[in-house]
Amino acid sequence: MIYMKLSIVIPNYNSEKWIDKLLNSIITQTYNNYEVIIVDDMSNDNSVDIIKKYCKNYKQFRLIENKSKRLSGGTRNVGITESTGDYIMCIDSDDWLKDDNVLQDIVNKFNGEDIMFLGYEMYGGDNATCILNIHNKDEAIKCGMGANWLKVVKRELYLDHLLPEGTLFEDRFNHLELCIYANTFTSLGRATHIWNRTNENCTTLSNKWCWYRFEYCGELYKLIQRVHDADIRDMLIKELVMYMNSCVEMVNEL
Repeated sequence: MIYMKLSIVIPNYNSEKWIDKLLNSIITQTYNNYEVIIVDDMSNDNSVDIIKKYCKNYKQFRLIENKSKRLSGGTRNVGITESTGDYIMCIDSDDWLKDDNVLQDIVNKFNGEDIMFLGYEMYGGDNATCILNIHNKDEAIKCGMGANWLKVVKRELYLDHLLPEGTLFEDRFNHLELCIYANTFTSLGRATHIWNRTNENCTTLSNKWCWYRFEYCGELYKLIQRVHDADIRDMLIKELVMYMNSCVEMVNEL
């Protein structure tokens, strides 16, 4: 176990229905060496007022309000660059931590690795459970679950590889980039998050999200040009071909 400070970065946009549940799941954690940076992306509901109450009552909480629209990637980047912890953990504002021992279990398992992979239980939908067991670069790159909230990342690595902005496909691209440049990996081996699938405004339930895969293909193509390892290039090319084919299918449906 290493004693470390965790930075919890939460991008918020109109999550008044869920934000209380998330923030309460953090303040009840048994491990308390953490900071919570909540970055609001110009919400027009009551969520900011709710967040301000937590910031007033808990010194570890901090609210940053975007002055212009940044979408998920840019909003997370604000929190990452403002963080002061050793490791960064992202949580979406409509999800919450599974139990009070999540942070303590993460710290107990860490041994200085660059990335730790987590797991989730789904709330709504088919109520599935997914636990990511990943321990090397190949497994990490091939992982189909690239969400930022499914891993804890060393701060220095995140700062060198921030998320793309202006797109809704930011986490998949960032996942690949982080895993390519990370050296060591571990997995917690249990579910840590409750993934809320009942929020009808969720990004991945929006048609807009599907169309952003065109931009993802472009960013992935540029990433391939920067990678010199032949095996990694092959994996990325297969990923690019798969998503390009999905773009063709979308166009054919017009």
